Amino acid sequence: MKFNLAIAGAVLPSIAMGFPQMMGGSREDMMKMLQERAAEEKLAKREPQILSGVTSVLSTVVNDVRGLLGSVAEGILNPDDKRPESGYTFQAPGPNDSRGPCPGLNLLANYGYLPRDGYVNYGQVLEATARGFNMGTDLATVLAVFAILADGDLATESWYLGAGPGNVGGLNRHSTVEADISPHREDYYTGCGNNHAVSSRLVKQSVALAAAGSGKYDMALMAQQYAKNADFSKQYNPFLYAFPFPQIVSLGAFAFYPNFFSNGTYGSGGVPNYESISSIVGWQLDESTGEFEYVPEKWPENWYRRSTPYGAVEALTDAYTQIYPSNIVIPGASTLLTPNFNVTNLLCDLYQGINSITPLFISGTEEDVASAVSWALGKLDPVLGIGALGCPSDTLSPDEADILFPSASATGGPINSPSAQASNAGNNVYSKVYFAAAPTAPACSAGAP
Repeated sequence: MKFNLAIAGAVLPSIAMGFPQMMGGSREDMMKMLQERAAEEKLAKREPQILSGVTSVLSTVVNDVRGLLGSVAEGILNPDDKRPESGYTFQAPGPNDSRGPCPGLNLLANYGYLPRDGYVNYGQVLEATARGFNMGTDLATVLAVFAILADGDLATESWYLGAGPGNVGGLNRHSTVEADISPHREDYYTGCGNNHAVSSRLVKQSVALAAAGSGKYDMALMAQQYAKNADFSKQYNPFLYAFPFPQIVSLGAFAFYPNFFSNGTYGSGGVPNYESISSIVGWQLDESTGEFEYVPEKWPENWYRRSTPYGAVEALTDAYTQIYPSNIVIPGASTLLTPNFNVTNLLCDLYQGINSITPLFISGTEEDVASAVSWALGKLDPVLGIGALGCPSDTLSPDEADILFPSASATGGPINSPSAQASNAGNNVYSKVYFAAAPTAPACSAGAP
């Protein structure tokens, strides 16, 4: 895929803060550049006006949703891309089925493309994401490898979609694969441990943006949603910790909406419409209250997956050129930033930095860590190594502590998250309204959902 290297270099400052000595510039220079860019973006940002005042909030939400209904996929659709396929039927998850913050994986388990109990392995996820959404193998591999390292079991190459046994591990684990600044889920801190249920107030926000704009959940809307969510996190989440891999997942999630959840191929006749997004992500409007309930994720009627694979380079290019510039969030880490920096370099840096990442998530002997490093590099090499993107085969020294995750043990870091109400860290509970109001303080009060 071709993309403008100058643009990519300009909009990838999130990974350039930790190692100014490797960039030919100082940290102060980088901070100045980021501040100037943030000021430019603020001046350039134009947001639609949100209806208010004359009509009630309830009628506004209901009317907005009704106005978004009815759009369908356009153009020529391949019958082979219709989902679900024969033999795969929807079944709502039971109380012991693990579901978490990734709506796409939850949906695939609800139809049996993945095990319905939510305990999945590497091979199953690569096959299911390709078959269900046409996710590129390289993108699925990167996401799956980090899910296993951070949240799963290396011996079986498996993990839980939500919480693991005893609420240990699984994708609900904060700041590993799951990240703050989600499209429609609250942060771990402000949600008091609930980083996996759909937030009614964030759905209302995106519905209002859609109603005032194009009426579609396209990349422009998702950039606006990201900008607002990032502003909220900056203001109310003192533990916001945007280090590289979770930030990549966070930004990618906004790009996934139009590129994976559209009815048809986005940009080639497909429509990221309300019906598709709401059904796949899992929300349903209660017109009597104007709030959105979290319901099991499912495909809408007559839904077609994208016809071409969407891979790692495309996802990161979209995330960092169309989503991230709307609200720059400076992390405490970096890889290289040069005039020739591009998304391929970012993927290679993650590949090379695996020696530094793995020890954060694996306890045991040096032999255990060495085994985990070898396993991860073996999985990533076919898609990110010399034979694919052309990444160098050598790896960064594990002695360069915190090269990708500085202050990992600081409060809010990946191995020292703030405490949260235990009941909120478990698996998803559906048919409830979560976060009708903005959680400007942790929602840990008695009776909070």
